[in-house]
Amino acid sequence: MRRGFKTQAEQLSEALRKNQSLTVLDKFEPKLFLESLGIIVWTPAEVPGLEAGLIEQLTVKDADSWSGVAIRVGDRTVIIVNSAHPATRQANTLMHEWAHIELRHKPNRVDRSEGGLLLLSDYPAEFEEEADWLAASVLLPRAGLVQCKNRSMHNDDIARHYGVSSELVNWRVRMTGIERQISARRQYY
Repeated sequence: MRRGFKTQAEQLSEALRKNQSLTVLDKFEPKLFLESLGIIVWTPAEVPGLEAGLIEQLTVKDADSWSGVAIRVGDRTVIIVNSAHPATRQANTLMHEWAHIELRHKPNRVDRSEGGLLLLSDYPAEFEEEADWLAASVLLPRAGLVQCKNRSMHNDDIARHYGVSSELVNWRVRMTGIERQISARRQYY
């Protein structure tokens, strides 16, 4: 991850939430946000012309092999999210795909379907890390996590509060060092 990116992501999260009239403690609604930007959100079943066999492949047989993808349909951006995943994971997937768009990440590989859809995939590892960090920063702002932890909220309760997975909260709390920060502060007060 490039130097200074984590700070940039937190600042972008703060500005985005302010623009949406949300505090650091408010739940962020990814689908509503994306639709406000003109980005279309589809599940496989909502993709026009996608055959039932392909929908089954994507949502039943290979449901664990993908989470989401951003595509271009004409001049519109569409994010297709895996409807087999829980809503909490879908929230992170939507914001992860948005982060690639927001950060203007260029994929290593671009494929075109027979119908002419532009499929963007296979981003470099650094871009994936940045998209992970930015998505998590918007969904779980550091300042909000600090407030939740200062109130002695458990990670599962924080996850329910923000509408995200417990795994995402655990990762974010660990990666930001919030618990160490609060623990050190409590030793001195």
